[in-house]
Amino acid sequence: MKLMEQFVPPSSSLMNDYINGEEDLSRYFSYKPDLASFESRQQTLREHHVDRRQLSSVIRNYMEPYGISEKAEQNLQEFQEGASVVITGQQAGLLTGPLYTIHKAISTIVLAKQAKEQLNTNVVPVFWIAGEDHDLAEVSHLYREINGRVEKLNFPHMEYGKKTASTALLNKEKINDFLKEYFRSLPETAHSKELQELVFGFLETTETYTEFFSSLLNYFFNEEGLLLIDAANPALRTYESEYFKRLISLSPAIAKEVYDTEQELVAAGYTAPLEAEEDAAHIFITVKGERILLKREGDDFTGNNGKVRFSKEELLKIAEQEPEVLSNNVVTRPLMQEMVFPVLAFVGGPGEIAYWSLFKKAFEILGMEMPVIMPRLGMTLVNRKVQMLLEKYGLDFEDVVIERKSQVLKADLLDAVREKDAENLIDELEAKIQDDYSLIKKKIADVSNGLAPLVEKNLQFHLKQLDFLKTKLEDEVILQNSVQFGHFDLIENELLPNGSLQERIYNPFPYLNEYGLDLVGQLLSQNFKYDKNHKIIYF
Repeated sequence: MKLMEQFVPPSSSLMNDYINGEEDLSRYFSYKPDLASFESRQQTLREHHVDRRQLSSVIRNYMEPYGISEKAEQNLQEFQEGASVVITGQQAGLLTGPLYTIHKAISTIVLAKQAKEQLNTNVVPVFWIAGEDHDLAEVSHLYREINGRVEKLNFPHMEYGKKTASTALLNKEKINDFLKEYFRSLPETAHSKELQELVFGFLETTETYTEFFSSLLNYFFNEEGLLLIDAANPALRTYESEYFKRLISLSPAIAKEVYDTEQELVAAGYTAPLEAEEDAAHIFITVKGERILLKREGDDFTGNNGKVRFSKEELLKIAEQEPEVLSNNVVTRPLMQEMVFPVLAFVGGPGEIAYWSLFKKAFEILGMEMPVIMPRLGMTLVNRKVQMLLEKYGLDFEDVVIERKSQVLKADLLDAVREKDAENLIDELEAKIQDDYSLIKKKIADVSNGLAPLVEKNLQFHLKQLDFLKTKLEDEVILQNSVQFGHFDLIENELLPNGSLQERIYNPFPYLNEYGLDLVGQLLSQNFKYDKNHKIIYF
């Protein structure tokens, strides 16, 4: 295994300016995204009140069904005794979701270790699972490679309605068949049997999206002691009761500051991350099993086109007596996270950091400051076969992912092998037919203008047949040169599937199937430098 690094320019201008320390954007954050910010942030956390004993108990009780490793128990003890946390989070995706979920967890562990060494004090890693999220379409699919194509395999989720990931009971028969079909698309290796036994074993012992997700995440990171907590956990909700009351009471001010900040960013030339509204409440409530987003109408909180309505006093009473029916949205989740945990640093992806750019003043309304916001480490795994093809065609990671040269080479190859004489004959025939039909149309118009559409329809039929012939000719040329085209497809499907980074498309299981169940340990054994460079791991 060999580790290389390469800067990959972010796709958004906001993210690019953030990681490069542009002052005009930096003022929307409390700290710069580097380890040098940790000492100052750690000093601030001395004033952060946390009921560490109760919160440790909540986390321990949540993790117990999945197994608490010796290292996790140590981290819980250190947290109870005063450790700050490096925290990240993600939705409960099938088979842990895209690779970047694993990369987030790795980033959090790496950063916590580096912070501990730098500050000479205990810092523990925490993964906050967004089990309160009800958009199951975002987590109910997997990507696989089939016959040189990247294919999206969707798991049917409509039966769950607007239930959250932590309340949607998995249809075991359907999910079992779905995962079997997925695994059939992976090559048989020395690790396949053990890997599938692991997955179907956890599927047997869990009931919801979140439980299935947590069991896998805990398995992969138990030796590192990664602490897990579900945002929808009822015990955590009870702990958060007073915090929900604060969010409800300060809802108008929070919404205004988020809205105003977004308008400033848009005026500065950035894309609106959220499209915030001034009357947003930024809080959900679950009514009869349906999660409903609330907004404000005067002093009332309403949802579902006015079908649900609560006075401020009624909502405060719910927060006190039934906090488990309340949940946060993208705005209040970071605020709640800060109230619950002494957060030294938050590890986020590009989209999350764009959201966080709106929240500094909202934190201040609650008497808090934003933690250090650190971009997660980006990673790409490169197998030996792809390495050989890169060498064969004189390419490297930068050529494929940044310069997109493999696409150019593929286009050049097609141009070189095209049957240009035949194509030219088809083009000439197409031009002649169009000219002839123009004359025909004029003659027929002399008889009846009503026949003009019929002439046009007849022309389009012939042109369509010629396009079909050209397409079939190109397909045949590609087929006759399929080895080379297949090489370029393989390179792109591995390093740039669907035009995106590998970590945004594939889940970890094709790589676990190839490299073994200790893949996470192999990655964590690398000497990652926490910087803005993308990590390329050659196996």
